[in-house]
Amino acid sequence: MKGAWAEEPFDDGTMLLFVGENIELLSIASRREETPARAPAVAQVISRDDFQKRGKDTISRVISGVPGFYTAKKEWGEQPYLRGMPNSIMFLYDTVPLGSELAKSLHPIGHELSLAPVKQLEIVRGPSSVLWGPDALAGVVNVVPLSGKDFQGGEAGLLYEEPGSHKGAYFNLGQDFGTWDAFFSLSARKGQEEDAKATLVSFFDSKDSGPVPPGQRMGSKKAGDANYFDSYARINLGERIGLSGRLAGSSYPYIISSHDDTYQWREKVSLPMGYIKLDADHEIDLKTQLRFSGYFSRMNPQHEIVDKTVRQKDETYSGELLLDRSFFEGLGLLTTGLSYKRRQTDHTVLSGVYVPGFFDPENESFVPDFNSIEFTNNIWSAFAQYTHKLGDFDLMLGLRHDFHQQYKDSLSYNAAIVWSYSPELSLKLLYGTSYRSPYANQLLVEKKPDMEKSENYSLQAIWEPTPSFSLNSTLFYNRLSNHVMENLFIPGVSSPNRQDIYGIEAKALYRPLDRLELELGLSLLDNRGPDEKYRYIESEVIRPDGSVVYNWAEAAHPYDAGPRAMLDLAAAWRVHDRLTVHSSLEYFSSRKLIYPWAESFEKASGAWLLNAGLNLHDVFTPGLDVDLFFRNITDNRYETPGTYKMINDRGFSGAVNLRYSF
Repeated sequence: MKGAWAEEPFDDGTMLLFVGENIELLSIASRREETPARAPAVAQVISRDDFQKRGKDTISRVISGVPGFYTAKKEWGEQPYLRGMPNSIMFLYDTVPLGSELAKSLHPIGHELSLAPVKQLEIVRGPSSVLWGPDALAGVVNVVPLSGKDFQGGEAGLLYEEPGSHKGAYFNLGQDFGTWDAFFSLSARKGQEEDAKATLVSFFDSKDSGPVPPGQRMGSKKAGDANYFDSYARINLGERIGLSGRLAGSSYPYIISSHDDTYQWREKVSLPMGYIKLDADHEIDLKTQLRFSGYFSRMNPQHEIVDKTVRQKDETYSGELLLDRSFFEGLGLLTTGLSYKRRQTDHTVLSGVYVPGFFDPENESFVPDFNSIEFTNNIWSAFAQYTHKLGDFDLMLGLRHDFHQQYKDSLSYNAAIVWSYSPELSLKLLYGTSYRSPYANQLLVEKKPDMEKSENYSLQAIWEPTPSFSLNSTLFYNRLSNHVMENLFIPGVSSPNRQDIYGIEAKALYRPLDRLELELGLSLLDNRGPDEKYRYIESEVIRPDGSVVYNWAEAAHPYDAGPRAMLDLAAAWRVHDRLTVHSSLEYFSSRKLIYPWAESFEKASGAWLLNAGLNLHDVFTPGLDVDLFFRNITDNRYETPGTYKMINDRGFSGAVNLRYSF
């Protein structure tokens, strides 16, 4: 089939719009392909057909409709939350980590990552360190790219979006040659993400010796256009060997303001990144399979603050060997693995200070401090997971030990019971632990710091009484221990504490008519625990003998769990074989602007967002599709917490996509 999915008829498109998770397979829950309903985890698959038809063109937009997830708009991009935990999700691209181990807020989940070459997103909610190691604290999102067996032929697309005059294009090419297959994708995008202007345009002198004179600092400067580039290629030699790689780059300028709006200055984040990966499988016998996966990845973030550029580097070498062995005539499956990862990081961190405070005209001598960390961490890991089918029950136990060079070692474990009570009803009882690697600031003051630990209990019920209705709901309880947070204003991290987070997630799907589908997603959560507390040097006194006495003080702020309630309502109506109309209504509750020293914490009210769109197939000629999307139709310019102050959403936006398959 040219320019389309292999073995996927067009008529399946509307079905996949909402129930793809019951049709597709995922592999991140237990490192083997299985349906989400049978996986020993709270799991879900979102197919290419799903996110294309609903106009979800970034990872952040895709996961925002999944119960438990929330993405907060910030000046510098988007901050993801899962089950009330910020920056706690491990994002993977074909199982290669996308983020940086030390910069927890660096998430290329916006336009930095094109979904043009993506087959599906695999999602697991809950601790996943047993199979994926540290930083799979709250869950895992794996981006699964296409291969030549999935996509055969060619596809070209054009995009235009307002506001910001965004223009984009992509090209996909794939072919299955029998003994081997290949796929290639190239995409680019350009547009204005920020329409504000900077008033402070210069601060750091060219010699890094101090600030420029106050009279040379002010002016006017636009943020400028953002630029994105993404490419991916894969070659498979039969079913046993695969070689793939990704090369991407982005440049994202934005304007940031001080809390009192006295200063507005321009910052820019540039993120060139890429990897090359080798996969190999070998079947030893009918019961035993050996798998190898190895990759090299590199990320070179650059952060421009006013007129100073900070350059960083993050390189990873990784190799993993997996052995699958079945027992008891296929009723039991043991997966064991050994892995080695070497991570080399040249990371520059801004000491925890209130940056706008340096811009005061009375300051003619001081600039913020930047500390550099050259860091190498070698990790050896051994893990095993065993699953066994016992009548209507599937049982699972897993264990992993990570041996760190720079951090304290960690032991992760999980267990699951999946009870298929009937074809219509199944229950999952899940338990698991996971860890988060330390922040960069911790490495400045501690040797071998402890890692943050998450301990989770989940109970999920999946009920499908008829082909036209399904309901799944999950109760969860999460305990964070040795929990610390990084803060922009204060050096180091907060004092370790404990947080208890609990809630419910629910999703219902209903097809009252063959051509009409309705969806409801709901998330409710709350937390208990102490405030985040920071000790800092309030002042220092130099004694006559030259010794220094520090006066310490304490600052505190509440734990940031994001919104406590989220609702997503969606509908899709296939009016005609060539026309589908869809709409969605989103709600998220209030969120706080949190920073130390505040006498009170500003609260942004909850917001409702109405979205709509339509998909036209075979317009004028076979293979030409047109998609129209309208987001935030009511132009709700709601407030949301930024870095130093509340910021406003840009309001209504509209986009048109043209796709031609050949």
